[in-house]
Order: sequence, then C-alpha cells, then structure tokens
Amino acid sequence: MRISRDITRMASLCILMATVLLSGVAPVMAEGDQDWLDTMVQAVLAEQVKDGSAEEFLSPYVAQLAAVRSHLLNGESEAVYRTMNRFMEMLQAREAGISAEAADRLFDYCYLVTPPRYHDVSRHLHRLS
Repeated sequence: MRISRDITRMASLCILMATVLLSGVAPVMAEGDQDWLDTMVQAVLAEQVKDGSAEEFLSPYVAQLAAVRSHLLNGESEAVYRTMNRFMEMLQAREAGISAEAADRLFDYCYLVTPPRYHDVSRHLHRLS
C-alpha cells in the first residue's frame, strides 16, 4: 500500500514539474537564461519528495516560481525581482507549513542559483551575518 502511494505521489510530482517546466516556453529568451529557475523548481520538488508529506506546501511555492517564469519569459526584469523576493518571503515565513529545515535549505539555495539582479541579495547577507 505504501509503495503504491509513493508511486502515485512521484507520478503526480513528475506531471506537475513537467507542466511547470513546459508551460509558456517561448522563444523570447536565450536557451540558458532560465536554467537557474529550472534548478530552483527542481530543488522545491526535491524537498517535497524528501519531506514525504502531502503536496500542500509544494503548490504555493511552485505556483510562485511559475509566476517568476512567466515574467522572465516576457522579459519583465522588475517583475521577476518582485516575484522572486515574494518567493523568499514565503520561505522566511514558512508559509503553507513548510518545515524550517526545508525552507532554510531552499532559501540558501536561492542565493546560490538566482542571478543577483533577480533577488535581494542583502536578505541573504543579513541572514549570514
């Protein structure tokens, strides 16, 4: 029974990730311009699998990153900055019941992969000091 539930959960996550990654793929950007965002989405999905809990905490974070992708594809740098910082606020506030450990890992990972022009780097530096 547990194996069946795990397979179902993994299938759902794969479908969700494919939907997010393939939605709105427009030729507006160069090929590698959104690699950092794909990596961030994968990190969120990996935390979901690692946590093994229901998908409640996954949906709002993936939805926020989908909004980031939409702005990125449209070349709206200021909107990417705002929505990415909202993503970081969600992590800091532990919205939707995300564990503190998962939120911290994602927050720190965000600093590593997100180009500085798309997020408030001082949030990370303040936290590290």
